[in-house]
Parts: sequence; structure tokens; C-alpha cells
Amino acid sequence: QHTIIAAGANWSADDELVFIDPLRDPNIIYNFHFYEPHLFTHQGATWGSPYWPHVRGLKYPSDRDNAEKVAVAVPESINKLFVTRYGLDHWDATRIDAEIVQVAAWAKRWNVPVVCNEFGVYRKFPDPADRAAWISDVRSSLEKHGMGWTMWDYSGGFGVVTKEGGKSVPDEITVKALGLKMPTTQ
Repeated sequence: QHTIIAAGANWSADDELVFIDPLRDPNIIYNFHFYEPHLFTHQGATWGSPYWPHVRGLKYPSDRDNAEKVAVAVPESINKLFVTRYGLDHWDATRIDAEIVQVAAWAKRWNVPVVCNEFGVYRKFPDPADRAAWISDVRSSLEKHGMGWTMWDYSGGFGVVTKEGGKSVPDEITVKALGLKMPTTQ
């Protein structure tokens, strides 16, 4: 009688979802989170990978020259390599769609509903236009493949709103990236 939301392992990773066999219950919605590539979406974050705090100013879509410049500030050669590879990996709308289409194909194969209930970009260090472009590309791909979505989060580090004078104010560039209209003020 209750709808169950099920996900794959590793914090509901999209890669994990596509390797599970759905349960034999028609009242399940499958869920995944999308933050690929984490190097861009979590740049500067102090949780997760120990080198993320050193990654700042990484562009989206990915750019080789920019990634090489950002990599200079990253400790350890292997981590510098991860940043440099981001610049070579062609992260753009086409690449994001290629990732999401795998989930869409899995859902079609099993004839199950799928929703992305978490995606977003930590707002502290990327360029706001790059952040908005990534959000728009993910949202557009999800909608193209008939998947519902929710962005993480409302007013925190990934937020749709910012705080001004103690009030929550919708961030216009983020609202537009989500394909929504700014609320009218009264």
C-alpha cells in the first residue's frame, strides 16, 4: 500500500543503480543522485575527497587550459592528474546526457519509474554562470528522458536561494537554470 523509493549503493549513485535488478513490486520508484563530475560540483568542499578544498575556479564545460591552471594548487601528483583529466574529458551537455541516458535505458529495460532526487553544484567556488550551465544541462537531460528531479538543496551550500539581510532570496540565475520563473514579489 506504500510506495517505496529504492536506490543503488554509494549515496544513490547513478552508476550503482544501473547494476541492480529491480525488485518484483510495481509500487517502487527508483532514485539516483547526480553530481558528475564531482570534481566540478564539489570544488572547494571540505568533505569528501581530501584534495577538493584545493580545487577552485574549475570551469564548466571542462577546459584543458583552465584545468591545468587549477591543478597547480592541488597537492599530490595523482590528484593533479584527476584535475587535468577533467579538462580533457569533455564534460559538457553531451557528456552529461550520455551519463543520464544510461539510467534512462536501464529504466526502459526494466519498465520502472526513475527520479533524480538530488543534483547540484556547491556554490562557493565555481563561476555562477558555469554552475548555472551545469544545472541547466542536468535538468534538461533529466526532462528529455522523462525523469522527475529535485535539486539539492534549498538554502545551504548548493542552494536555490541565498540569504540577504536574514531573508531567503531566490537566486535568479539558479531559478532560470532550473527552467523556472522568478517568484513575483508582493
